[in-house]
Amino acid sequence: MTDELLLQPNTLYLSGPFGAGKTTVAIQRIQRLLSQERVRGDDILVLVPQRTLGRPYQEALRRSEAPAGALVQVTTVAALARSSVALYWPLVASAVGFADPRKEPTFLNLETTQYHMKRFVDEAFAQGEFDAIRLQAGRIVSQVLDNLNKAALHGFSIDEAYTRLELTVSQGEQMTARLNVLRVARRISQEFRKLCQAESLVDFSLWMQIFLQEVLENEWSSTHLFRTHRHLIFDNAEEDTFAAQELVRRWLPYLDSALILVDEDAGYRAFLGADPHNAERLADHTDHCARLGQSHITPPALPRLVDRINRAFHASTADSAPNGSADDGAAAIRAHTPIAPPELSHRFYPQMIDWAVAEIERLVEEEGVAPGQIAVLAPFVSDALRFSIQTRLEEKGIPSASHRPSRSLNTEPAARTLLTLAALGHPTWQHTPLPADVTLTLGSAIARLDPVRANVLGRAVYDVRGTVAGELISFERLRGDIQQRVTFAIGESYERLRAWLAAYRAETDFTPLDQFFARIFGELLSQPGFGFHDNVDAARIANQLVKSARNFRWAIEEQTDTIRGNGAQPGGTAESPFVAYDAADPLSSGRVAIGRAYIDLVASGALGALYLPGWTDTDEAVFIAPAYTFLMRNRAVDAQFWLDIGATGWWERLHQPLTHPYVLSRNWPQERIWSDFDEFQSRQESLRRLLIGLLRRARQRVFLGMSDFSESGMEQRGPLLNLLNRALAQADP
Repeated sequence: MTDELLLQPNTLYLSGPFGAGKTTVAIQRIQRLLSQERVRGDDILVLVPQRTLGRPYQEALRRSEAPAGALVQVTTVAALARSSVALYWPLVASAVGFADPRKEPTFLNLETTQYHMKRFVDEAFAQGEFDAIRLQAGRIVSQVLDNLNKAALHGFSIDEAYTRLELTVSQGEQMTARLNVLRVARRISQEFRKLCQAESLVDFSLWMQIFLQEVLENEWSSTHLFRTHRHLIFDNAEEDTFAAQELVRRWLPYLDSALILVDEDAGYRAFLGADPHNAERLADHTDHCARLGQSHITPPALPRLVDRINRAFHASTADSAPNGSADDGAAAIRAHTPIAPPELSHRFYPQMIDWAVAEIERLVEEEGVAPGQIAVLAPFVSDALRFSIQTRLEEKGIPSASHRPSRSLNTEPAARTLLTLAALGHPTWQHTPLPADVTLTLGSAIARLDPVRANVLGRAVYDVRGTVAGELISFERLRGDIQQRVTFAIGESYERLRAWLAAYRAETDFTPLDQFFARIFGELLSQPGFGFHDNVDAARIANQLVKSARNFRWAIEEQTDTIRGNGAQPGGTAESPFVAYDAADPLSSGRVAIGRAYIDLVASGALGALYLPGWTDTDEAVFIAPAYTFLMRNRAVDAQFWLDIGATGWWERLHQPLTHPYVLSRNWPQERIWSDFDEFQSRQESLRRLLIGLLRRARQRVFLGMSDFSESGMEQRGPLLNLLNRALAQADP
């Protein structure tokens, strides 16, 4: 079958379950093109929804013995669109509405986009325009930007997008308030777009809009783009956006060959704009269609269980009642599929966590399962859950790492530690940390310092009212009883930390903030005796913070250079979106202003922690994450632990009052109102895809963890638990 697929000419649509070997076929096809057909590497393009999904291609091409030459390009549609807009800018800029089309564009990244959007949200907050919804400013910024992005990806105008969103507001007492909030969000979106057009700023939504509406519609630029590559691989098409799928559809007639790969029952990135239904329509535009039906990862009996799950979603409880033959069938299913039903239901939440840790220890110690082949999944991973599992695993010598992309950086203990140390090291910011933040920082930065002694030390060495700009007191100046209680060993580590900060504060030329983070991590926090030593999670967060601060600085410096190049005077104004510079010493004060602006932005909760290292640095550790995060990682493991299967969080959608992933889609009729029944159906379908996707990524077993009472003490019997009971009790037809 594989040889036949490799020899297929022209365009091929290849579908199948996860683990069926579709990516392997694509890699073999690339190698055949390079080695046997002597195709140049730069004639081949591989498109993936996110960068991490391109790793199999990059690793295979590095190992390949294909002839040396131009490299195969592995990229995303977003990156391709950005480079195309930059290349064809002189051709398309005049048609987009920029104040000065001759001015070079400044492409905004995540940090700078939220930085510029935040000031409009803050103004609305100050006027009480968001009082009807209880969200932090950072969440509002993210949701407003999400609306702009989805509007661009689906070809909607800002007004059309918000007209659709108003269809999701149900009748009731809060109807008027909710509509008013959406109209405020619409106004902010328009104000942000006007700012971009006035200053030649190009955020993700704008460069995608320019790419789709100008580059692809211009005969010269579209022809030139479609001739840059002769062969295309479009992997995980169901996880990509409508815009990406439409780009590929328009590109197909110009290609010598194309391979479109689609996972069945997938589309987990719907909240990011994924469109699995439109991906299936691509089959109508290819010359051939094929399907790989057998997974090389999961047990052979899994398709029977998947059939039961699909029937359980459509059958009533009465129709699914167990009978004699069903018991035999269920026993066969349990014997040959990954699901390992719990032997007992734990009454309390901590008992379930103890059970999970004990099972992980048994798998590692007795069965020889590598920690990197174990995933601990839950609908949401709270701080308490993560701390409980990681602390217990650390006591048993088992490495672990977690990733929660929806969490803002300022909620991560390691990030808060670095941010507090940055404030202590930069007195000119006039940003004095709170005593609670200093206590947390000491407990996180110094090894073996428990919370009780961290509180004693923090209260003794830091008094926001009595110190100069947050300066820490020397350990030698503390009372003897406090020194003895904290211990002199910890006092020595504290003195090293205080001396490092004092030496940095004495420097006449502060380094950029990202370099400060890198320096204090490398010179101090990662060393023995300090809290980040041998801490995989802390190292990952520190790396993300360094990259985030560096990207922010680069973007702001680029914008400032552009202003200076156009004859503007240094120094910000009330109308200017840029940080102020001192004409006497622009470099030094610029660093201070940029660093302070970044700290304020992170403190608002505006930045998410979705960076590449969060997906790639966990190969040797137990992976702790929300279930959807694991699915988007797109890797199989030997053992999965599903915690709290009775929780309703497996079924519920995140509350996002300012955006909606289904209504902002080409699949939703323009004037149809979103009803409670539509919400129920979407949740059911999401749960079905989630359950099947997790099972297909389990090589051996799935351990089900259940407690009668939730983390908050509420009794629970959620939809996932009921579904599993019905599926395992059914008889095969």
